Amino acid sequence: MALLRMRTALTAMMMVSATALEGCGDESEPDSEVGVSREATSAGTATFPASFARQWMVNLQNSVKGDKISPPVAARTYAYGGIAMWEAVVHGIPGGHSLAGQLNGLNALPVPTPGLEYDWPTVLAQTMSRVTGVRPGPGGLPAQAGSYVYPERVFFEFTTASQASLTALGPQQIGYRRVAGVPASTIDNSIAYGNQLADALIAWSESDGYPEARYKGFIPPSGPDKWVPTGFSDTDKVANPVEPGFGTLRPLFLTAPDECAPPPPVAFSTAPSSDFYAQANAAYQTDKNLTDQQIESARFWADPPGATSTPAGHWMALVTKYTRAGNLADAARAYALSGAVDYDAFIAVWESKYEYNLLRPETYIRRHIDPDWSPLIPTPPFAAYVSGHSGVSGANAVVLTELFGNGPVIDNTKLRRGFGTFTFDNFTDAANEAADSRLYGGIHYPMDNSAGLALGACVGEALLERVDI
Repeated sequence: MALLRMRTALTAMMMVSATALEGCGDESEPDSEVGVSREATSAGTATFPASFARQWMVNLQNSVKGDKISPPVAARTYAYGGIAMWEAVVHGIPGGHSLAGQLNGLNALPVPTPGLEYDWPTVLAQTMSRVTGVRPGPGGLPAQAGSYVYPERVFFEFTTASQASLTALGPQQIGYRRVAGVPASTIDNSIAYGNQLADALIAWSESDGYPEARYKGFIPPSGPDKWVPTGFSDTDKVANPVEPGFGTLRPLFLTAPDECAPPPPVAFSTAPSSDFYAQANAAYQTDKNLTDQQIESARFWADPPGATSTPAGHWMALVTKYTRAGNLADAARAYALSGAVDYDAFIAVWESKYEYNLLRPETYIRRHIDPDWSPLIPTPPFAAYVSGHSGVSGANAVVLTELFGNGPVIDNTKLRRGFGTFTFDNFTDAANEAADSRLYGGIHYPMDNSAGLALGACVGEALLERVDI
């Protein structure tokens, strides 16, 4: 298997005890671990603390939350952020492989100049500063446009603490390296290389189709089985579904958005004896008989935009938790792989959603079972089949098991949001719970969740087979 070396590289991280892992906070908790490091300037990536990378991902998650980024776009953010981290430090990892030539459209990237010394934390800081920074205008002047990571912003203003943290983090980390005694020439080499690398990654990211797809119009198809906005009043309803073109984007490692396509949903019918009615009735009856534990699960895994860093961010928070005891190489590797599988899973899920445009349980149940019913969790503004939570969870279960092993998972990433600690037998068990939570919330049919998990597992296995870092 292409990722077999990861089991050796991350052995120390997999041996971390559950007690040691319990100190992490929620998915948007500020992480203040970056400090003055005094490693030799020629040291390899693995000699530096994971916190140099962890800070960037935590701040990206805070920005996703603060800017209310949608789940698929959040996954895109984490993917390109994680890939940029890996490419910034991979040449300081003996045996490490660049993703150039392994990901679709990423044919080549700049490499360090032989004979020059580089400081990998500085390369990381400068690369990330540039890919998360404001897009320059003509002649290099600042422009009121989107950043490279967040192209959906029409007017980019640093109005929240999380955005300000992204802006400040690069210079702060580079300042630490100067104080640590890294020679000015090494800092200069590292900044120059970081700029070259970032520019190449930016150009590649902008060729994935998203800058064009985000502006395309969309008219939802009509029919008795088709998605419509939900809500009892006009103020509850959303006119258009989220990111209708996302399922057409260029995947990172899948051969096409529909490579892991699920089978069609069960045939639509309003007959009480039909399989489709049974699917809707399962959501309805589950809601009528929810236990306190199921209610807590539905809310724990909900991860709505604005209130959290989205479903992909929940899994990314677990990556951050599990890399605390590792080093910079470990963290960059884990972020790159989890981010990549997040993105392709969401592309595959969104391809399915807009292939079938299936109505949500809320719509079906009000029309055919109980006109006064509403779900525990607000219905998201896009089609049902398949579940995005299930897809990204199934994908991460495969990849995080490869990275961190098949032992118990202690998820206390939301202590600051008032949730307790959730314990699972392994990452697969956690993914199954995340999928089930969407049934408990009343916003998915059982088939949405089972098909989503299978789709995600397919995406995760494709990553393990095709990507070697």
